[in-house]
Amino acid sequence: MNTNINTMGRAFVPVNTDLFNNPKYFNLDMSALVLYSIYEQRQQVSQYHSLHGNKTFTDDNGAFIYFSNEEAADIMRISTRKLTRLRKKLVECGLIKVVRHGLRNFKIYVNQPELTPEDVEPKMKWSNFSFEKEEVAQNVDTMLVDKMSSDNSPKCPINQSNNNQSKSNITRETNETDTPAQKSGAQPVSQPTEQDLDDMVIKSLEDKVAPVLTKSTFGRIKTLSQGSYSKAKWFVDTIFKAKSQVESKLLSSDTWLYSPVSSEATRFETNELLSKGLESALLQIAEHVYRGKETIRNASSFIYVYIRNFMASAVRNYIKDNYELVEDDEIELNMLMNFRTPAAFVA
Repeated sequence: MNTNINTMGRAFVPVNTDLFNNPKYFNLDMSALVLYSIYEQRQQVSQYHSLHGNKTFTDDNGAFIYFSNEEAADIMRISTRKLTRLRKKLVECGLIKVVRHGLRNFKIYVNQPELTPEDVEPKMKWSNFSFEKEEVAQNVDTMLVDKMSSDNSPKCPINQSNNNQSKSNITRETNETDTPAQKSGAQPVSQPTEQDLDDMVIKSLEDKVAPVLTKSTFGRIKTLSQGSYSKAKWFVDTIFKAKSQVESKLLSSDTWLYSPVSSEATRFETNELLSKGLESALLQIAEHVYRGKETIRNASSFIYVYIRNFMASAVRNYIKDNYELVEDDEIELNMLMNFRTPAAFVA
């Protein structure tokens, strides 16, 4: 029986050896190489249907695929966020080109890897070995070839666009409150001092914001407020007021109003740049306002503007780091998150 050994490859996703040998791709990890190989195999399906008269997945730029990040992430058993970062790396290396098609879909064009330069010593020295040689095919175990080349394999599927939006799995930070130590023995009842009352209501305020602000962040707030409840409450209100302004500015655009990305990027529970970065922002505020060499004219306004600008930067960076943006979307995002800074606060 004259059976081509290449039929055995149908059970595998082949990986182009130039991805291992060409220094241009050395910064890609194995997950990125596997993702590219899946894209490449999927594009072959588009080409197959094009050759048989179905031009649905072919345009002037060649064969393309519809392959959502959710679908690819499910196949690779990783998070959608990690999948997005991998796809951006493939774009940066020129291995794929992603073009928006409609409101939510993207066309993906898969490019062949560049050939490894001749002056580069290949890491896979056997990569040029050809499995198509007749003498190799003749030595293949007959039973294995018969099994792998049987007609029971499924037909090539037609590419389908996966329009299901990923659900945001929101994980709140756990902030357990310490149980107060039990006092032993009877103690005489005394009237609470003003500081005692402030400590109690500050503790109540801390418990109230615990689901969204970390203990470390609230610790900075208590330090800045110097034990005063009214000051601590002002800091908390200022933080949420600044966050509300940033969110409103982002949602003023139709591009982001209906996108689940907006909710994820503007929540402390899902955007670590907000939750963890706020502690650092408060520390820098303390250095400027209370320990700086220059006098701040209006400390309240300065603090508000500083927190607002920090949050705008955190939201913008989160979206850029975790989601693919076409050029127009990135320009609009930069404009929306660029707040004008008022006249100098420094005296």
